[in-house]
Amino acid sequence: MSLQAEYGEVALAAWERYKSFSPFRSYCSILAMTGAARLGKIIGSEALLDDVRGCLRPFLAGQVEKVGGSYGATVYRFGGNAAAWLLVRGLLPEAKDVMVASAELLCRNYPRDVDGCFGKSEAMPSFIWIDTVFGVCPFLLWTGKAASRRDFIDESVLQMLRHHDRLFDPVLKLYHQASNARGSGCLTPAHWSRGVGWGLLALAELVYDLPKEHPGYEKILTAYRQVLEGCLATQDSDGMWHQAMEAPDSYVESSGSALILYAIGRGLKNGSIDRERFLGPYMRGLRGLSRYVSIDGSVFNACCGCLAPGAGTVADYAAHPHKVNDEHSSGPVIYAFSQAEQLRQKGAIPPLAELLRG
Repeated sequence: MSLQAEYGEVALAAWERYKSFSPFRSYCSILAMTGAARLGKIIGSEALLDDVRGCLRPFLAGQVEKVGGSYGATVYRFGGNAAAWLLVRGLLPEAKDVMVASAELLCRNYPRDVDGCFGKSEAMPSFIWIDTVFGVCPFLLWTGKAASRRDFIDESVLQMLRHHDRLFDPVLKLYHQASNARGSGCLTPAHWSRGVGWGLLALAELVYDLPKEHPGYEKILTAYRQVLEGCLATQDSDGMWHQAMEAPDSYVESSGSALILYAIGRGLKNGSIDRERFLGPYMRGLRGLSRYVSIDGSVFNACCGCLAPGAGTVADYAAHPHKVNDEHSSGPVIYAFSQAEQLRQKGAIPPLAELLRG
């Protein structure tokens, strides 16, 4: 990345690059659109907000029949987190009815396990995975707030806390990706960086937007801080995290690193984490992540789609491929650098050029 670029320019370049290769038919598109919408608000770009709203129009109009991902039929094909975030921020009021209908469909019809956790699919309702919380928890929270639907907010909290209870490793303070993968009856043993990032993204959004008087707020805040502690313990000397987080000899993984950095930046923004403890690792991480983003917005070292590979061991995750400009690569980078841009604007962190020179 150029020494002349600013954080917001890095995020914008990643968005433009994503548009150049993506068909906008997967949950990765929802992530990228949400990040771009946030960026548009942060930098005050009505043109960028209009760009995202334009991308969302076919989703809101019911013209997108299929979107890849477990929640494609109930959430993603209607715009998911991207439309819900714009709605709750007052930037897409026309999405309200569609978001409410989507949330009702999800809560009413989606398969659950015996504890009420959303399962992988109707065929595998007992397959629980951390990827779920990214797809449904912010969406339900934001839709619930915008529509004054306490039931959606409560469902968001329930899903987050039950997935945390099921998948959190209290020793390493990180998430396992899945429970009962392929009928195994056990947890996937390793700790995958993007999976931890999915969990932290959801926690960061709930800590930021869940009403503090909600009875689940303190548990959400505690979970968020716990996982961040696990991340600090596994960050490498360059500020990055690896594909299997407990294995520094596995490859550096950019998408998980970016999601973790977003979650740290969000906490620095709202004061929910200790600035003195987290600022140094955060700045080191931004410097490290910038090495994996080229001047044209291409993103390197993002793990390809990864659903509890093999037996979910360190070796299985380490052997899973990564590539340049994978569908999963751009959204996390947009999130991370847009949040950094907001912190820079508030004088909370130095400009990117200064950081890179340091």
